[in-house]
Amino acid sequence: MLSKPGFFNELVAPADLRDLFDPPLPPPPAAGPPYSGGPPTLAGDLTPEREGRPLKELCALITGLPLSEAEKLVEFGSMWLNNSRVEDPSFPLPPKGSFRLNFPEYGPVKFYEGSPDRIIFEDSDVIVYDKESGRPSQGVPYDSYNNVHSALTRRRGLFLRLPHRLDLGTSGFLLLAKNQRAAGFLGKSFQRGAVSKRYLALATGEAPQWREKDVEINIARIQNRFTVRENGPGLPSRTSFKLLSAQDGLLLFLAVPHTGRTHQIRLHLSHLGYPIMGDNFYGGEIHPRLMLRASGLSFTHPTSRLPVVLGGPFEEAVEGGSA
Repeated sequence: MLSKPGFFNELVAPADLRDLFDPPLPPPPAAGPPYSGGPPTLAGDLTPEREGRPLKELCALITGLPLSEAEKLVEFGSMWLNNSRVEDPSFPLPPKGSFRLNFPEYGPVKFYEGSPDRIIFEDSDVIVYDKESGRPSQGVPYDSYNNVHSALTRRRGLFLRLPHRLDLGTSGFLLLAKNQRAAGFLGKSFQRGAVSKRYLALATGEAPQWREKDVEINIARIQNRFTVRENGPGLPSRTSFKLLSAQDGLLLFLAVPHTGRTHQIRLHLSHLGYPIMGDNFYGGEIHPRLMLRASGLSFTHPTSRLPVVLGGPFEEAVEGGSA
């Protein structure tokens, strides 16, 4: 068995449970016009008369920016043709289809490179990175540069695969694959529930009467939001919760998801009446970051087939608080 303690094997519960969670990364640098306050998207149809012209010319035309600035936007990953991102400013336009420009409010600024100190496990097949709160796991529609996947790809000089995702505000263990064989194996492992994930979540309120609880309920998407449904259509989801500590109105939960639905832990805790601090979507108390951390990860190694256990039994270490 390969193992690494991560950050929680030797943990002693702090005086303030909020200290278990790293502060979020600072927001992206501020940008002036035309990016701040600009339209979120510009979209339209491609026309035959522009066939073969470089993509940067179209970008300059629709934005009114100088060609040099339009080129930066394309390289930044903000320009899409026929629902696919194109990062080559000289890419020849096709005769038909559609285009979309997603404006980055902070402009085409390259500010995130990750930190080698946050790589907690690495070998020839995989990397596990301790993702910061406030940076996406992968590229967003307007920015393909400032995310963990791209930063580690640049750092290692090879294209990494991402069989695993964490929400923007969630911090903690993110698993990336260094080759397609490892990515395929890990992707199937996630699909069949063979990867064990554990999270710390912080909420507020009076301690519940229960110490451990399973939540099993359908999750449905309605327009751009997710919701739980005790009755009606949706995808089945299940999470096991354990109350680890209760201090001064703060409640620390261990969450073990058995399915991988979007926002699952956040929805389930909100359903129980304990929305996570910083979760503006689901009723959490205002806080600078989402107080949810992926703190344990166990999987079968794609080559050795040995178990890899990261994070350790941190829940025992923090149960010293009164619950």
